[in-house]
Amino acid sequence: MEITVLRMACLALSLCASAPAVAQIPPLKIEAGDLDLRLTAGAAIQVARVDDDTDAAAKTDHELELFARLDAEWMISSDIEIGAKVEVANTDRDTETLDTDEIYAFVSTALGRLEVGKQDGPADTLSYAAPVIALGQVRGDFSRYAGSQALLKPLDTRDSFKVLYLSPAISGFRAGISWAPRFAQNRTAIDPRSRTLVRDAVELALQVERPVGEWSLGLSGGYAFGQADAITTRADLDSWSIGIRARRGPLRIGGAYVRRGDSNRLERGFDQWELSGGIGWVKRRWGISGSSAITRSSDRSNLLFGLGGFYSLTPNIQLRSDLVRFREQRSGRSAEHGTVALLELQLKI
Repeated sequence: MEITVLRMACLALSLCASAPAVAQIPPLKIEAGDLDLRLTAGAAIQVARVDDDTDAAAKTDHELELFARLDAEWMISSDIEIGAKVEVANTDRDTETLDTDEIYAFVSTALGRLEVGKQDGPADTLSYAAPVIALGQVRGDFSRYAGSQALLKPLDTRDSFKVLYLSPAISGFRAGISWAPRFAQNRTAIDPRSRTLVRDAVELALQVERPVGEWSLGLSGGYAFGQADAITTRADLDSWSIGIRARRGPLRIGGAYVRRGDSNRLERGFDQWELSGGIGWVKRRWGISGSSAITRSSDRSNLLFGLGGFYSLTPNIQLRSDLVRFREQRSGRSAEHGTVALLELQLKI
């Protein structure tokens, strides 16, 4: 751990020293009339310190991520825009805000936005929950190393291929619907009961946000459902949530109630629910956030507390950090608990 942290510190210091030069790196973009192309690429070094009851001593782990994103936008007329987004990475991120596995095309008009490809559905993008920034706190990268993530939003189809429609905002109201013909995970598992195979998955969401004095208050609802393949013997996809959010300048407050029930479970009577909440303070160059979640089901419980933040040394260099405490309990077993501390240094152009 000491050697790894020392290397990270030396790298951070060297990047800080060269920050003025790095800050001058121009964005990789092409602007030709009504066509805009932008390429974002970079690398992130992540170090984790894990202290749990499975080992007598704390252990250290790390990840190196290389990523790239291409955004293309073309204004066909004053109210019609078409484009595409492509994201790739050498590793899978567990944080929703850092996800890099989307490939889709879109058409945007005054009547709304239509997307086709691999991307998150409206039950995720329009649902409010506890604020998560940087490495995600209770729904973040800590679960790469230990513990289970909070749901925060409905159990959904993640980045499966789908057709999605988002309405324009009308008096603070916005709605969305998506359809995924097939959602699959762990499809190569020998035991079909270990697979997730869902057909005709639909996500619905409604969001309303209105100003109240100096505050902006929001309420959301999301619902995801679909038919599980009989070979898996799992329950159908069926999950929903209600979320709230309040914002005033850089202050963010949010929370959600999520009902999973038996959604995509082998055993019946699982009946899982979750309550989460948090508060954050986010500026252009830095931010901090704290969040917590409590999850209950028929035979287990999960309690999470997370604190994290970020600081942008330059537009190209950012430090992220998280500290997450978890406690997981299953009937008839001793509780599992521990702490995960994360530090990440990201360089992008």
